[in-house]
Amino acid sequence: MSGDARSGSTARPRLRDSIVVVQLTDGRLQFRATYERVVSTFSVEPWVADLVPLLDGTRTPVQLAQTLSLRDRGALENVLQVLESERFLASEVSSTDRATRHSRQLQLFDEMISAGELSAVARGHDATTIQSRLTGACVVVVGVGGAGSWVVQSLASAGVGKLVLIDPDLVELSNLNRQVLFDSGDIGRVKVDAAAERVAEIDADIAVDVRRIRVDTPEQLATLLSGADLVVSCADQPSVPVVADVVATASTAVGVPHIVGGAYGALLGVPGVTVLPGRTTCWSCIRAATADDHGRAARTLKGSSPGGSAAPLAGVVGNMTAWEALRILLGAPPALAGGVREVDLASFDSVWRPIPPRLGCGCVPSSETTGST
Repeated sequence: MSGDARSGSTARPRLRDSIVVVQLTDGRLQFRATYERVVSTFSVEPWVADLVPLLDGTRTPVQLAQTLSLRDRGALENVLQVLESERFLASEVSSTDRATRHSRQLQLFDEMISAGELSAVARGHDATTIQSRLTGACVVVVGVGGAGSWVVQSLASAGVGKLVLIDPDLVELSNLNRQVLFDSGDIGRVKVDAAAERVAEIDADIAVDVRRIRVDTPEQLATLLSGADLVVSCADQPSVPVVADVVATASTAVGVPHIVGGAYGALLGVPGVTVLPGRTTCWSCIRAATADDHGRAARTLKGSSPGGSAAPLAGVVGNMTAWEALRILLGAPPALAGGVREVDLASFDSVWRPIPPRLGCGCVPSSETTGST
C-alpha cells in the first residue's frame, strides 16, 4: 500500500464510520469515503485485507501485528500512516459516548474532525468537546413561523444551550400545515410561548427567552443581543428584506454573525445569507447587488398575496438554514456566505450567485473574503 504519509499513528486505530472498504476482484482495496464523496483504490499485500476488519479502535498496533502474525512491524506502520494521511482513520482523541442523547450527532462531529472540516477548532478536542460549543451557545431567532419553526426545532434537537425566540403573532389554524412547532391545541396561543413549550419537550435543559414583539428597529433588537453568538432572521413582516435590514444593522454593530434574507414562496427557496462581520460580504452589499433580481426594481402593478405552501417546502428551507447555523456555531466553513443560493423546490436544482463586497464598502479586508463554492 503506497501513498504520502504523515508521521505517527493512532494509539488504537479505528476506521471512520463513513469509510466503506471493498476488495475488488483483482485483490485491490477500494476505500469509499462517503462523507467527502471520494473513492481511493490501493494495491496491497494480502494481509492488509485481513487488517481492515480489525481497525475497530480496540487494538494497539502491537496487538494488530500479533493478531496478524506479522513479523514486519514497519509494514504495518506504513499502512497505518497511509490510512492516517488519507484521513481514513477516526480522530485520535475521539471519545464519543454512544449512549447520549446526541450520539449520532457526535458520530457526525467525529467525521467532521477526522475529515479536517473542523480542524481549526477541533485540534486536541473530541466530538464531545465540540458538542459543548453548541451547549454553550445562544442563538436569537427572529420569527418562529414557517421556516423559523423548523430552525428552532433543529437547533433545539442539536442541543443549542439558549434560544431567544422573537415573534409577535398568535397561532392560527392555517399555520398548522407547515409550522412544525404547533398543533391544534395551540390555536389562539402566543407563538413564542407555544414554541418554548415544544423546545422544553425536546430538551428540558435548554434555556428559552421569549419576546412577543415585532422587531421594527435595530435599536429594539440590540437590547436582545447581549451574549448572542448568532442571529437568524426568519420573519417576513413587513417584508423579508426590511427585517433583514434591521437584523443585519443591529448584529453588525456588535459583531454578531447573522443569517438574513431567507425566504420561500411557491417553488423557490432561499435559505438566507450568512454574514460574519468583518470576514464576509455584508448584507448591505448583498442587497445592493440583488435589488433588481426577478424584476424587483420595476414598477409593481400587482403584488403577490400570501401564497400556498406546505410543510416539506418550509422544512427544506428551514433545515438548510438550521444546518448553516450549526456550522457557524461549530466553526465549520459557512456555505451561505458571500452570495445568494436559490433552490428550485420542484427540481431541487440550485443556483449559487457569488457577490463580492462593493468597492469602498470596507465590510471585508481584501485578504479575508470568505464565501461558498
